[in-house]
Amino acid sequence: MLPRITIVLALLVAILVAPFLLRPDDASVTSPEAERLIIISPHNESIRSEFERAFVRHMREDFDREVWIDWRQPGGTSEIARYLKSEYANAFANLWSRETGKAADSLILNAFANDKIDPESATPSDKLPAEAIEARRMFLESDLSSGIDLFFGGGAYDFSKQAGAGALVATDASGEFGPGALAEEHPDWFSEEVMPASASGEPFRDSEWRWVGTVLSAFGIVYNRDSLERLGIEKTPDSWADLTEPRYFGQVALADPTKSGSVTKAIEMIFQQQMRAALDSGVPEGEAIRSGWNRAMQMMLKISANSRYFTDQASKIPHDVAQGDATAGLCIDFYGRTFNELHRDEDGDSRVQFVMPVGGTSIGADPIGLLRGAPNPELAHRFLEFVLSPKGQKIWNYRVGEPGGPTRIALRRPPIRKDFYSAENRPHMSDPDSNPYVIARDFTYEDSWTGATFGALRFIIRCACVDTHHEQRDAWEAIIEAGMPVEALEAFADVSAIDYDQAIGPISDTLRARNKLQEVELARELAAHFRAQYKKAEKLAHQSPLITSH
Repeated sequence: MLPRITIVLALLVAILVAPFLLRPDDASVTSPEAERLIIISPHNESIRSEFERAFVRHMREDFDREVWIDWRQPGGTSEIARYLKSEYANAFANLWSRETGKAADSLILNAFANDKIDPESATPSDKLPAEAIEARRMFLESDLSSGIDLFFGGGAYDFSKQAGAGALVATDASGEFGPGALAEEHPDWFSEEVMPASASGEPFRDSEWRWVGTVLSAFGIVYNRDSLERLGIEKTPDSWADLTEPRYFGQVALADPTKSGSVTKAIEMIFQQQMRAALDSGVPEGEAIRSGWNRAMQMMLKISANSRYFTDQASKIPHDVAQGDATAGLCIDFYGRTFNELHRDEDGDSRVQFVMPVGGTSIGADPIGLLRGAPNPELAHRFLEFVLSPKGQKIWNYRVGEPGGPTRIALRRPPIRKDFYSAENRPHMSDPDSNPYVIARDFTYEDSWTGATFGALRFIIRCACVDTHHEQRDAWEAIIEAGMPVEALEAFADVSAIDYDQAIGPISDTLRARNKLQEVELARELAAHFRAQYKKAEKLAHQSPLITSH
């Protein structure tokens, strides 16, 4: 009989070795000298594993090189932003100390990645010391590294913020590798006929080539048909407004917008649609923006009040809907379609469905970008090239088992290349009848309407909904039980403290100042305001006779 210690050691070895033995042959690393590519990404495991397999195979077959991908996943795009900021701050503090002989104080660490400082045109002043300008110049001229090669996945807003800060670059220090260099190598790829610069008002790449889109995304509602039947809801939720209905109380899944860029973008679509509706009714644009904002904000308070929770991860939403723990939720398209795929029965039907509200979503790009100081810029360039090539685009929407397609699970995402949607590819596609460039015609995103308030919108939803969710739900439940009395509803849906003028003005000004103390104080004040507001609405509901007002 083997000694117990031998058995324990054998089990430990098995645990360590099993993942490598079970890994598909085409994704295995056979050489101890295989090159490492480091990618930080919010993408789920399915996307990461399918692209790793395909890229490893591509480099082996086309370049006779062994490579492997070291994925870093600290969380969603917000967590990635914080991670990159920390890494670059540490690297810059060391550089500043070496170059100047001085410690990097808060002034320097706030200035080096501040996109509001243009070292070419800025002049020293009391508000902008010469050292702050020099710190910004030093960072932009440096090849400082975060230790990571590529940022892959997220939204255009988050990539634009990283590009503005200086974390993303068009090319590496040599000028040979990166999105900018790729555009020079393959100018035909970036034509209007293949990969346009924008569509439906959404940017598909950075004007300075610091990031480029790889795949497209839309936003909508994921729902569970069995749960709808259980609740006696006959109409499927095919508009944002449907989620405000009292019958969805405790049945909506949402993510904290400060943790999820995709959910914030979905929320922004609600605001854009209401502004467009006001404009189409004949209201002047300025008034339409303000009234549309207020209408959308009132909708968000009700959708939030119907929600079970605010999760930190948007991927939890379709999972819980599929399990019946929630009936519906705001969702990016590929999450919804992935869970539709996972829960198909033998007849090809699925209890999990995804719908894009008509006229309620634009088509946005999911980008990739080269990080400043990438350790392996040449290999990063090869990955960029592969993802944007016709071969790489097949991974996004080919069915499992199709030549050049994914090996385990259909990703069901719409590729960014227009030329992908061809008669040749359609028979192999998971969604052969879906063309995002056609869908985009029904919605035009107006950046001037909500672009400047994107950060404020995240902050507002956190203060008015996330931090005050308990009081909000109690008030909404009391209002529903009282038959939706008008006076209580009006108190509940009062958005005067977070209307458009407040969002674009004082709230955005506080966030742009980057003064954490001021930001925390404003969050505390807004949360206290809405707690009191919800308590008032709840009290009015309890005092109201049981009548149905709406």
